[in-house]
Amino acid sequence: MRKRRSPVLVTAVVGLLCLFAPAAARVAQGKGKTVGPPEVAWKDMTYDQKRLYMKAEVQPTMKPIFQAFDAKRFKAFKCQTCHGNDGPDRKYKMPSNDIHPLPNTKEAFEAKLKAEPTWPKWTEFMAKQVEPAMGKLLAVEVFDPKKPVKGAFSCAACHKLEAAEP
Repeated sequence: MRKRRSPVLVTAVVGLLCLFAPAAARVAQGKGKTVGPPEVAWKDMTYDQKRLYMKAEVQPTMKPIFQAFDAKRFKAFKCQTCHGNDGPDRKYKMPSNDIHPLPNTKEAFEAKLKAEPTWPKWTEFMAKQVEPAMGKLLAVEVFDPKKPVKGAFSCAACHKLEAAEP
């Protein structure tokens, strides 16, 4: 005599298979494994590799950093927070169109630091928390104004620079 399975058990097993089968298929096809720096340089990663790395590593690392800085402003920390509302249309390329542009000279930046009351707080946060964390995640050197290095992670990785005045 054949034992009859509980409908609840069958439903649960089918549900789990539906939930995990797509992920298992991606891993089997080599698309589900998260790779990233330093194993693969960011510039050499495919769009899909970058997307998976951002979801698996970058967002979970950066979200608490931003939320600790301003829990209200960054309560909903998602792709658009950094990449902007048009991120999907641009395949998430940076710099973002929606992040506040920055002055393009040291002198103009320093003038903004003096003129804008929130700039010192934001600048310190970006320089001491965001840039080092992103530099580590991307396995690139962080910009140091005393020793500039080409390819270092800097403000211009995320922010557009204002046009130079004629």
